[in-house]
Amino acid sequence: MNVVFDGVCLADAPITGVGRAFLGALAAYVRLSPGDATLLVPNGAERPSIEGLRIVGAPRGALRRQFVLPRLLRDLGADVLHSSVVAVPLRARCATIATAHDLPWLHEESGERSSWRRRAATGAALRAATAIVAPSHFTRDDVLRIVDRTDVVHVVPHGVNLPDDTAAESRSGPLVALGDDRPRKNRVRVARAHQLAAKTASLPPLRFVGPPDDYVDEAEKERLLRTCRAVVQCSLFEGFGMPVLEALAFGAPLVCSDIPPFREIADGIATFVDPRDERAIADGIVRALATAPERIAAGRARARELSTAATAARWRELHRAVAGAHR
Repeated sequence: MNVVFDGVCLADAPITGVGRAFLGALAAYVRLSPGDATLLVPNGAERPSIEGLRIVGAPRGALRRQFVLPRLLRDLGADVLHSSVVAVPLRARCATIATAHDLPWLHEESGERSSWRRRAATGAALRAATAIVAPSHFTRDDVLRIVDRTDVVHVVPHGVNLPDDTAAESRSGPLVALGDDRPRKNRVRVARAHQLAAKTASLPPLRFVGPPDDYVDEAEKERLLRTCRAVVQCSLFEGFGMPVLEALAFGAPLVCSDIPPFREIADGIATFVDPRDERAIADGIVRALATAPERIAAGRARARELSTAATAARWRELHRAVAGAHR
């Protein structure tokens, strides 16, 4: 089976959440099915180093891709195209899989809007795809608000690279909030909540890690996850929640928003708070610092269920199903 992955999410540096999750699962897929995978990388983008993965340049630009990708897939002998985003070529001869990470314009709390062109393109891709992958049941339900195709929408959570050593770390670092500075990440309330909590409790400093001002590579991010006092993820909206999953994998105490995607990952483990209530966030930070070892162990066990290897295995099952049905 010849599976071609569309790495369009790698077009622009630096590579952050979606791109990193995609590459982690892709590396696991290549280990699981050596020789089966080809990655399309946008021309001019940095090419990842994954042993055993064939890499081919691909065009940029939505319109140009619609014309060029079908021919490229035919020349590569693709049985399946697995896109890292929603966009798929509408006239591909092979089976196509679209990935819907989130649909923020459906939710006022996200603070994000979309042009009618983008919404129309998203709908067209979701209707054309042979199958659709969503990382959470929450996002699956959003996809079904746009296209009534329950038989082709599959929930496949993103996977986390499990740390080699899960021994206890010296947690003497800061509180860490991972993510960019979009309004949905709720940085202003989190900063105010930290100040509020610091009035009555001895707290470490709070560090916002992510673009545009504090981008770190994977090695530094993992060091922070190993040593931080806690991870604080109080987004107003998300389609999944990679920082939540990463916190569990590295055994970090976790305080996060009480929103459906985070519950899917960390229910019964994290300290959940109302992300619009600064006092609730402040109290949650203090409570998270006293997280019991049993909950940390439960978090690591949960992360093992959502590893990159688990995601890769689900991908392979889906590839076999759609390739067989498309013949």
